[in-house]
Amino acid sequence: MNTIIDKYFRKINRLRISVTELCNLRCVYCRPEDGIELTPHKDILTYEEIATVVRHAVKLGIKSFRLTGGEPLYRRDIERLLYLLGGISGIEDMAITTNGIYLKKFANILKEIGLFRLNISLDSLNESKFEMITRGGKLQDILEGIEEVLRMEFKNTKINVVAMKGINDDEFEDFARLTLERDFEVRFIEYMAMNKESLVSEDKFIPTNDIIDIIENNNELIPLPPSRLGSGAAKIYKIKGAIGTLGFVSAVSQPFCNSCNRLRLTSDGKLRSCLLSGGEVDLKAILRNNPTEETITDAFLCAANLKPPVHSGKGHVIMHQVGG
Repeated sequence: MNTIIDKYFRKINRLRISVTELCNLRCVYCRPEDGIELTPHKDILTYEEIATVVRHAVKLGIKSFRLTGGEPLYRRDIERLLYLLGGISGIEDMAITTNGIYLKKFANILKEIGLFRLNISLDSLNESKFEMITRGGKLQDILEGIEEVLRMEFKNTKINVVAMKGINDDEFEDFARLTLERDFEVRFIEYMAMNKESLVSEDKFIPTNDIIDIIENNNELIPLPPSRLGSGAAKIYKIKGAIGTLGFVSAVSQPFCNSCNRLRLTSDGKLRSCLLSGGEVDLKAILRNNPTEETITDAFLCAANLKPPVHSGKGHVIMHQVGG
């Protein structure tokens, strides 16, 4: 078998891998203010186990992978995993979502192993506001990391902005205009009220159409086909005359479940069918019990067939536990 098709005829070709629950920030939409109860380290997948999963996934037609967390670059000896993954043949797309703090430290390694893409989280260009959102982060650390990435000419870099009404909605145009002279994509992501009854149960939610309206007040936006690597479900635009592009992810106001093509691997080894709904398979238990090609394949097939037709619209998950 070299292709996974779920029961709603969606071809599964992407896998998100959370490598750790740990993070050096505590962003308001991701982690509770009073901290979290961490999974014991012995219950976290080892780097060798993650590499085993990726090798098998490639055989099943999954060719696109993204490392998430927590903060993936915060896990001890993460370079060992990066080199392990860099040596696996058949991977067509490898990406990492990071808060950017350690980019200056790891940029050379990421470039060396041929990491194709970086998604860098940045929710404010205002120093005090950034510190509030991240509960203590220093904006300059991230800006220096982004400049290092630009200097090293990483391709298809994205700046992820979680759009929050009353918090950073006065900065949407500033973010968009970063693309006028920089070759990256600024990607606006709708706020999800995680671990709540409804994804829109807080007053921070602002839909994509409103974000676009704000940017279009003073800028001419040109729609583009989603041809760039890693576009996924995002709607892509550019400001007329800009070097870079804009992306809009509307997971709440315009769910894209009918074209969802991914599974998620949590740091403690659960193979999840969906961020919000569906079910999961305990892949770690299989990996630690004399696994065969057949048992790992069955786990992937089971997870794929647990994918719901649409997500529940409820945020009863905690982001750091399932991976962003």
